[in-house]
Amino acid sequence: MFKTSNERIKQLSAHRKFIKGKIIPFGFSFLDDCMRGLFPTDLLLVGAASGAGKTQFCSNLAKSAAKLGRRVHYFALEAEENEIEHRIMYQHICDQFYNSRPRIQLNAHLNFEDWELGLFDDKLGFYEESAQTMFDMNFSTLNTFYKKNDFTADSLMEYVSLIRDETDLIIVDHTHYFDWEDADDNRAIKTIAKAARSLSLEYRKPIVLVGHLRKRDKRYGSLCPDQEEFHGSSDLYKIATKIITMAPGMPVEGGGYYTYIRAAKSRKNGGVVRYAAELVYDETKGNYRDEYKLTWANAKEFEEIDGANNPWWVGRSTR
Repeated sequence: MFKTSNERIKQLSAHRKFIKGKIIPFGFSFLDDCMRGLFPTDLLLVGAASGAGKTQFCSNLAKSAAKLGRRVHYFALEAEENEIEHRIMYQHICDQFYNSRPRIQLNAHLNFEDWELGLFDDKLGFYEESAQTMFDMNFSTLNTFYKKNDFTADSLMEYVSLIRDETDLIIVDHTHYFDWEDADDNRAIKTIAKAARSLSLEYRKPIVLVGHLRKRDKRYGSLCPDQEEFHGSSDLYKIATKIITMAPGMPVEGGGYYTYIRAAKSRKNGGVVRYAAELVYDETKGNYRDEYKLTWANAKEFEEIDGANNPWWVGRSTR
């Protein structure tokens, strides 16, 4: 229905109040600086190659939102049963273990796979109890769904309609674990994205949709993928309001590895697409460090931008 612009502009104050109370921080300094967070009607598209950290990113986002008391519903279509909870618990154990003095001696390097298998149970019992207490205190608003049967775009719409009044954030990980009869993968993924966008607009709840990228030609590609590298392009990235892409980097001395993240689309601040950030995943914390360095989005290798050329939004999430 048409309304006059005079009528619409009178709603600005109420709109501002609504938005301010609903923005959900990413929990990553770089993303909170350049995009502030997730807005109520956002459809965020997250893309990376296999093994680049998509599920870890979403686990961290869910963890950050839940610790703020936001109600999170996580569709873990790729993960094993209880994997998201295990990832969050492991982060807490890493943080406690590496910061303890004196540190308990283990018979092997602490790692997620061996921890999940119970190979450190005889040494880390205290930290396990601490992690369980942490869960009881902080994660009563985190809800997870693990795929057991067929899951289609219609399934997503049905579930979201059921939880629409009980959620603040919906994460769907990821598009290639939907079931579809369409032989055209790109068309099927576009259908999923359109359904997610319709839901975010109708219910005014942000939705995070995780997707695969096409195989990259490293000879010509940039350090971090751009929005056109998603399966389902080009319509797919036109549907999203925000896009984040990720790429793995080299190991870091002392434990961890570099990860490159790019805000490949932001409808509210289009200038951020010019930059990519280098973050460090710190194994001693089981999480990303707050600090980040910037490079140009089209750079083929990381070369830090001179501080004098940093954009105005650097550091604003902590100001």
